[in-house]
Amino acid sequence: MKISIVGGGNAGCITALHYAFYTQDIDNLEIELIYNPDIPPEPVGQGTLLDVPKLLWLALRETWYHNSIHATFKSGILYEGWGKKNDKVFHEFGPQTMAMHYSPWEMQERILKSGWFKVREDAVLDVAEVDADYVFDARGTPKDLTDYNELINPLNACILGNPHWEVEKNPWSRHVATPDGWTFVIPSHPKSAARSGAVGYLYNKSITSKEDAEKNFLEMFDVDITGHLNFNNYMAKNPVIDNRIFLTGNRLFFVEPLESTATASYLYWARFTLDYLVNRKRTLSDICDSYKKYIDRVQNFVLWHYQYGSKYDTPFWKYAKSLKFKDPDFNIKLKEIRKTKEWAKIAIQDPVKTSYAQWPPYSFKVWDDAMNKVDNK
Repeated sequence: MKISIVGGGNAGCITALHYAFYTQDIDNLEIELIYNPDIPPEPVGQGTLLDVPKLLWLALRETWYHNSIHATFKSGILYEGWGKKNDKVFHEFGPQTMAMHYSPWEMQERILKSGWFKVREDAVLDVAEVDADYVFDARGTPKDLTDYNELINPLNACILGNPHWEVEKNPWSRHVATPDGWTFVIPSHPKSAARSGAVGYLYNKSITSKEDAEKNFLEMFDVDITGHLNFNNYMAKNPVIDNRIFLTGNRLFFVEPLESTATASYLYWARFTLDYLVNRKRTLSDICDSYKKYIDRVQNFVLWHYQYGSKYDTPFWKYAKSLKFKDPDFNIKLKEIRKTKEWAKIAIQDPVKTSYAQWPPYSFKVWDDAMNKVDNK
């Protein structure tokens, strides 16, 4: 069997590495990645949850000492100015664990040169013509969203900035509420190619003009503006085309970067599809239905963060608070967390059995306590 991944961005590289590493003992299985070297990876610094660093360590022996991608520590996310009870909320990872921030350019180079799979340069226009049994289409954002469902989210634009201060001094992401939305501050390594996109001012262009957003960005943060991005939040109606072409990355879905959901979501889809294509443990309809539910849960957990507002009572935050979602499973999970008073009992629950999409129970408790109790620590 031959599996080809088309696209050399985050999703393409992570998918190819996952497949190559976890199928290394299977005979007659070829993994190939095809990418266009004229198309650069995302211009924004990236953050992960805990699973991607584990894959990089197992397959590439990347460590904090042998750190060829100039990754920096990510011990959690510091929310500043969210809700009405506490000025700062830290969504921590346990001190025995560590996620990372990294540059997509350096990550791409490291994985493409790893030797784990065949790499070919080509500008593929039609993935259906790729000579492989199965193809992953990781060519980035689709031009036409006709075959996609819109996800509920208050944001659709971002201004990127190059910081004039030492963002790397704190080993966590900062998510700072602003009058127009929120701003990420990624502690990118001083030598990282992603430094020019380490700060991003996210807003809704239907509520705030580009000019006003730029003005507010520069007033609140000491940066040079390096770029503008517009985006939609969406999920493919059909993750798999003709039982052969598997969409992934931005070709499959996009959710704004709150909670750093992207790279873990790419890895989840790689696991789902591996269980179908190689391990033969699941059906095609099962993995598609499960992943749609997974992304719906990602949407919901992200949207939950806006329901309590922020320290700003502005048009954006009034709009963000008005966006609702319905999921009985979410309500059940939250009720269970509220019934359990002991932090340790929640923190040690098996995340495989008890998580809601990417989030273990303690993530629910961190946010619920912070939004409803003063000095939640």
